[in-house]
Amino acid sequence: MKHIIYTVVVFLMASSSKGHKAIAQTTSDGLKQPTATFITETLGLTHCESAVYDVKNTIIYASLIGGSEEGDGSIATIDLDGKLINAKFVSHLNDPKGIAITKDRLYVSDVTELVEADLMTGQIIKKHSLEGIQFLNDVAIDLKGNVFVSDTRTSHIYQLDTNGHFSLWLADEGLDSPNGLLIQNNTMYVASWGSQPSGGRVSKIDMTTKSIDSVTAIIGNLDGIRPYDKDRLIISDWRSGNIHLVDDKGHTQQILQVGQSVGDIAYIQEKKLLLLPMNKQSRLLFYRLE
Repeated sequence: MKHIIYTVVVFLMASSSKGHKAIAQTTSDGLKQPTATFITETLGLTHCESAVYDVKNTIIYASLIGGSEEGDGSIATIDLDGKLINAKFVSHLNDPKGIAITKDRLYVSDVTELVEADLMTGQIIKKHSLEGIQFLNDVAIDLKGNVFVSDTRTSHIYQLDTNGHFSLWLADEGLDSPNGLLIQNNTMYVASWGSQPSGGRVSKIDMTTKSIDSVTAIIGNLDGIRPYDKDRLIISDWRSGNIHLVDDKGHTQQILQVGQSVGDIAYIQEKKLLLLPMNKQSRLLFYRLE
């Protein structure tokens, strides 16, 4: 049985960009808040969940959960103009979600397995799993090449180290159902789905001490988290469809609203291009953010 979990719809996205709201203003710190302009969209991406950009090969990788059959999930490749290259670059997955890449590997979470694939061929190399894993979600890689993956259902984070050893890295209820992961230097940022009705927050983990500190108040059911500039992060709220900027003091500004089920986002800084996977709508949205 497929393990797709859907939440009751609060907002529905219109089938075109007309329903999207872009917000432009200046923040309380005097930083310019960017304006989001819709560019294009890639359609037919069955329950698109995550997007990652490969700068070396100028390719976007997107995870597609697929339909109701076992093994019908995949990783698609898409060009920067939104053209679908290959819907099944990595095939025979179940419910793939977060993706992270190195120079020669692609890692994707797939329910209870962290799947390792060849970045050039899409061939699956190995699957990593442990007893007790329930719902793997986002994937992040540190500067040394260690791979981390969140388990939203158990509030655990697992690590695949550079020697190929897969183990539990952190188990803490303070992770509050972790979803999105982002590593910058020795800090891991976590966007939490949250255990409360109002959702979760952004937290940060000192990767040496593994101490957890809140960055923001509770915002919503958070999914993706990516760097915007040296001062701010971009986060997505799955339930509301809101896209926010967050600074290091925890100040949060909404910059865009799309439909419910916006997933694990990507931001290409050098191109000022924001990619928004829309799960329920089975599409990938492209926005200029400047």
